[in-house]
Amino acid sequence: MQIKTPRLLLRLVNYRDVPALVALLNDPLVSQYNDYGDKLTQPEVRAMLQADLEEFYEGRGGRFAIEYNGEFIGTLGLYDYHVNTKHIHLGIELAPRFWRQGLASEALSAALNALDILVPGREVSLVLGKVQHNNLACQRLLKHCGFRLVKGGAVAIFAFCPLSEKAGYFDEYAAFVSS
Repeated sequence: MQIKTPRLLLRLVNYRDVPALVALLNDPLVSQYNDYGDKLTQPEVRAMLQADLEEFYEGRGGRFAIEYNGEFIGTLGLYDYHVNTKHIHLGIELAPRFWRQGLASEALSAALNALDILVPGREVSLVLGKVQHNNLACQRLLKHCGFRLVKGGAVAIFAFCPLSEKAGYFDEYAAFVSS
């Protein structure tokens, strides 16, 4: 499973990615915005990848490596697919030296256009992203890619509806906000 864009390759993570992912997730500029902490070990990240791979093969999401010129530069995760609501959560991490180049936007846009490949056999009605209130760059990224703010606060929630061509898709947003 691979998705190519003009500059990037998105592919399912594998165990060879563990060292690069440990370095990425422990980078203080990255870890300040995630809930993993900044002292992850290789065995912990290997276990995370195992869970991500299981999610993919069970059709509930997965973690996808983002490569630029053959180099691992980050990941995009789709996780916790809910069968009844058809909602899935989003996470994205990119190495700081690749920030502000449009690469996260390119990766996220490609993923949103390929949900049928990344979450095979599942209809996704909403993609949800939780963002800390001080992570303005991520908020701009989500808005740029078509997400809407559905809940503010210390951790804001943004939603993207890939089923916008279906009648009543705004009901998905209203139902989520009121829950």
